[in-house]
Amino acid sequence: MKVQSAYFFLPVFAFFLLFSCGSQTENWSDESGQVQTVSAFRLVQSEDGSRDWMLSGDSAVYRESDSLLFMTKVNIVFYENDVPESFLRSDTGTSDMISGETILWGNVFAENIAGRTLETDLLNWSDSLETFETDCLVTFIIPESTGTITTINGRGVLLDTGLSAIGDVTIRQSFTAVSTGELPFDE
Repeated sequence: MKVQSAYFFLPVFAFFLLFSCGSQTENWSDESGQVQTVSAFRLVQSEDGSRDWMLSGDSAVYRESDSLLFMTKVNIVFYENDVPESFLRSDTGTSDMISGETILWGNVFAENIAGRTLETDLLNWSDSLETFETDCLVTFIIPESTGTITTINGRGVLLDTGLSAIGDVTIRQSFTAVSTGELPFDE
């Protein structure tokens, strides 16, 4: 595993000026056009009979005018070859049904079947890129097959939806990495 610094892109900066960590600033009271409210919803994306992901939640408000979905108690399951690979939950979120961009905030927690976990306040999921990205504080826990556990704390990360690195694990700012457990020793 390699941890490195990366430079900050202007579009990401502009995005995070609009959304602060742990809160959503959109004003939902100025709705225009058709609005649909549902409870206990579930959306499934599949291709050739194989599920890619399943998005569910306690309730949702859908604005037809801009194809924006506002959700509460969000749960997402990501599949690899129609088998669950990772799970994600948050208190709330919005999803742009046209672009496939989903923003989740409030107690965001992700876990894969290998035991890797990610905790943060705000996370952006890009369906087209199949990535998670945030510039907020994160705690990323990586259990190794040797029994060691590496905990990475820092600000900002880019991972695929299976909680694996895209290239190197990139923590953008002020990170610490701590390994616990028995480390292999070569004599």
